[in-house]
Amino acid sequence: LTTGDFNYMDTAQNKENMFGKIIKINKKRTNDYQIISLGHRNVQGLSYNRNKNYLISTEHGPKGGDEININNLKKIVNFGWPISSYGVHYDGKKRIYAPLHQNHIKFGFKEPAKFFSPAIGISEIIEVDAFNETYLLTSLKAQTIFFVKVTDKQDIQIINKFKIGERIRDIIKFDNKNYMVTLEESPGLALITLN
Repeated sequence: LTTGDFNYMDTAQNKENMFGKIIKINKKRTNDYQIISLGHRNVQGLSYNRNKNYLISTEHGPKGGDEININNLKKIVNFGWPISSYGVHYDGKKRIYAPLHQNHIKFGFKEPAKFFSPAIGISEIIEVDAFNETYLLTSLKAQTIFFVKVTDKQDIQIINKFKIGERIRDIIKFDNKNYMVTLEESPGLALITLN
């Protein structure tokens, strides 16, 4: 389960608060949960690679700084929001509790596998092939579907992109070749077939 910071930015770094986290819930004992990662602004997509045992997530930055993050699930990972981000505050003002340093690792956080600045309005990410670590990434602002791959160094390589011309909110997989995307402006659904 993912939670945003709900504009309470400082809560994303507080382990006693559930805002700005990815958590694992025990379905048999619903009060039993575990923080998987923290320091999130607004996670949009989440996929688990069973073959390599990691989570890959997409996250809206502020103005710029949309991220793709990879969590190897070996320990709780901190992705830095609101201390670090490759975006800036919409109003351009500085905030002591949210300095948005343009570096993660220097401040003790995990760097994104990829960031987009300017932002693409990142939305969903869905697995195409777990073994080859390929994914489809959708976007709102860019109105594009990106075909991406996780490299051996666990960063993201854009293999191809397809301009759709509409904001793409979500994508679901039917089988190994067919995907359905939701288009916001039509509104409509579109079938995407990979060859």
